[in-house]
Amino acid sequence: MASGGRIEKMGKNIAWGTFSRVVVMLYSFVSRTFFIKYLGLANNGIKSVFTEILTMLSFAELGIGTAMNFSLYKLVADKEIEIIKSYMQFYKNAYRVIALVIGVIGIAIMPILPHMLSSEDIIGAGGNIYVIYLLYLFNTVCSYFVSYKYSLSNAEQKGYIFTNINLIFNLLCQTGQLISLFLTQNFLCYCLSGAVVQLVQNIVTNWYMNRLYPYLKDKNVKTISKKEIAPIVKNVKALVISRIGSICVNATDNIIITWVINAATSGLIGNYNTLIRNINGFMNILMNSQTASFGNLIASEGRERQYRAFKNFRFLIFWVYGFTSIALFTLMTPFIVIWLGKGYTTLSITIFLIMFHNYLSGHRSAIYNVKVAGGIFEQDKWLALVTAFSNLSISILGAKYLGLPGVYVGTVLTGLIETFVRPSIVYRELFQVRVWEYYRNGLQYLGVVLFSGMLCWGLQRVILPMERMQATVGVTILARAREIGLPFLGLSICTMLIPNLIFFLLYRKTEEFRYLKKILTKFTL
Repeated sequence: MASGGRIEKMGKNIAWGTFSRVVVMLYSFVSRTFFIKYLGLANNGIKSVFTEILTMLSFAELGIGTAMNFSLYKLVADKEIEIIKSYMQFYKNAYRVIALVIGVIGIAIMPILPHMLSSEDIIGAGGNIYVIYLLYLFNTVCSYFVSYKYSLSNAEQKGYIFTNINLIFNLLCQTGQLISLFLTQNFLCYCLSGAVVQLVQNIVTNWYMNRLYPYLKDKNVKTISKKEIAPIVKNVKALVISRIGSICVNATDNIIITWVINAATSGLIGNYNTLIRNINGFMNILMNSQTASFGNLIASEGRERQYRAFKNFRFLIFWVYGFTSIALFTLMTPFIVIWLGKGYTTLSITIFLIMFHNYLSGHRSAIYNVKVAGGIFEQDKWLALVTAFSNLSISILGAKYLGLPGVYVGTVLTGLIETFVRPSIVYRELFQVRVWEYYRNGLQYLGVVLFSGMLCWGLQRVILPMERMQATVGVTILARAREIGLPFLGLSICTMLIPNLIFFLLYRKTEEFRYLKKILTKFTL
């Protein structure tokens, strides 16, 4: 594929993904506001815990889905329809097995649910925690019967297909759940309405993807040979082990908080996580588009071109993750005071640890996506066992002795292991260059981000100190906005300007900046 076509498709994915994220983000704030109003922080925490449990159960999919996408890149580029049909048949059967395994394990762990929650949490959920959990499990299991078909559109760099379908049904789901909140104020009805929409989405998705790729319905499909399966199975095993570590670092915090502290605290920190996830959703658009683009690049270009493309992308990750991490650290607490009230905030040290982890996770995701696109699966699988054990042990001990900040101390320390180890493997295996430049640039980037963040945090202490936020007494969003909205707007403008101006002044003459400026100019003209 020509570079221009690759960039054009990446731009289309980013454009549609950005539009979708804006709409979903705005609607999710409305939905979450009414959820907390009618059902409270504890139920909000239960919802987060159930989501994380099912994310952990889904670790197998993260292996086979990634391995299959890698296997399809070249086949799609070469239009090998018959071979694609064989791979997709294997993919379908594998996903059905995964759905069955997740369903069985999900049901088997139900007896431990009451031990993770307090009696007050269970009463607050109407005593229906088993039924609610089963609805979450139903949504997860059903999705595996159709989601594998998106691998084709992803391999073709048409991720916007999934984006658009997901946007439509996300809005329908949240609308249905809002209606159920207004009419019943019942957690079970809220979850039931979401499950109905999810089922309809799976049916519609199956119909649409069969129409888009009619050969998926062919009965005359050659069975994939053992020789062809062998590298896929090998990659899947390595990826499953690798993703265990990632899940233990990124998808266990709410479980630990609920277990060691309480569900209400999990619900409180969930408000911050909602803001972070919504903003990171925009970055994930970049990540997903880059993975498909890089997979195509590796299939058709040399190492020097690949290395240069990665350096340009990593610079973009530094800029967007650096800026957004600073902005979220500076603005999240004032925003939550306006949005929900002063009783829903937490300590600045906790927010700093979360955002420090968030910034480094952007760089880890960039190197991980390149690793996956390059087919590097076996070499770093041991790293997962180290990160999984480290995070769980340090975070649990931290939560016990340091409270909420202690959970994120474990998350940050464990993430640092992966931050240092994985780049050396990717640079050696894929780019075949020395990794010291990666570390040197990374430390420089981090120093610039920390310096810019300190300036913005200092401005927050002057423009909108915690004492003023804690003195806010408005009972509605509009009332609170009248009290502190003007200084919040001034702080927001300063936070928008300061980091970006510093980044520009320091890096405007670099090769990476000139390249990104050229691409941006091409998209905007």
